Amino acid sequence: MAEPDLVAAVGSIAAVFARRNVRHALIGGLAVGLRSRPRSTKDADFIVTVPALTLPAVLEDLVAEGFTIDIIDTIRRWSTDRLIVFNKGQVRVDWIQPVLPLYAHVLDQAEMKPWLESQVRVATAEGLILTKLVAFREQDQADIVTLLEANRDAIDIDLIRREWQPYAVGESDRTAWLEASIARIVPKASGG
Repeated sequence: MAEPDLVAAVGSIAAVFARRNVRHALIGGLAVGLRSRPRSTKDADFIVTVPALTLPAVLEDLVAEGFTIDIIDTIRRWSTDRLIVFNKGQVRVDWIQPVLPLYAHVLDQAEMKPWLESQVRVATAEGLILTKLVAFREQDQADIVTLLEANRDAIDIDLIRREWQPYAVGESDRTAWLEASIARIVPKASGG
């Protein structure tokens, strides 16, 4: 279950996103918990697109909500690193830009979900599996399995395969692991 501070932090971010019309998708462990079964996490991860002219106002709004952000340094890092990290108390927040087409598609397909008094766009189960395939750490593999199990009757395996295909070149072990997991968990889809 997500900790109250994390829930409140995401609620604050969602409210700022709504006010500033920021395109976003919640990904990572928190989103996995929303799309499968809750799991422990202390951070919130987002894919975010925000126009350069809007970014300072978005960051100022977040500072007003209690986030610790060095606005000038964060703007510089956003434009060069395409990734920023900031905090609200013990809660860590990661934003990444959709530099890979796969991330852009995850952002496009995200769905609005209620969150406190606001709403947050959450990546689909398929989108989360794809982002987890990119990272592919031990926890990411466990999350993929959990997402496949929880969504086995509705998951679009063909979409996952199509989106992953350009990245599968040179990733034969990762792709084989995915196909073996699909065959074990969603056997009706293993004919791909």
